Amino acid sequence: MSRDDNKQTAPVTRERITPELSDAFLTHGLTPSNLGMLPQPDGFAQPRADGSCNDVIELYLRVRDGVIIDARYMTEGCLHTVACGSALTTLIKGKSVEQAYQLEAEDIAAELGGLDPAHMHCADLALKTLRHALQDYYEKRRSPWQKLYDKT
Repeated sequence: MSRDDNKQTAPVTRERITPELSDAFLTHGLTPSNLGMLPQPDGFAQPRADGSCNDVIELYLRVRDGVIIDARYMTEGCLHTVACGSALTTLIKGKSVEQAYQLEAEDIAAELGGLDPAHMHCADLALKTLRHALQDYYEKRRSPWQKLYDKT
């Protein structure tokens, strides 16, 4: 008889393995929505995270009549960055450009069911990428001929 035969062990549950991660976070992180690229996007950005993280999100936007009709992203980063990219694209699809610009990092965290403060920089990166992609969209609208020469 082993020394552990008399011990009662608690069943393995998701809460025991990842107690701080919500179901929404795990869904966005492990089965992300809107992963991929869009050819000839109306808005595009790929800034790096500030600080030592070095994560990057590439964001592709398709806009019609001032409404974001499609948003896709690619990332090099941790699970939190993947989840934030997925949450961001889910939040902005169907929104006007102006509504999307009003989003805050806290909105992304809320979509994930909360985000550990140590990983809030991932939501900040997603928001920074969105703002750069929207700026790219506005610049392309001012100079529509540039879209023909864009390599994204």
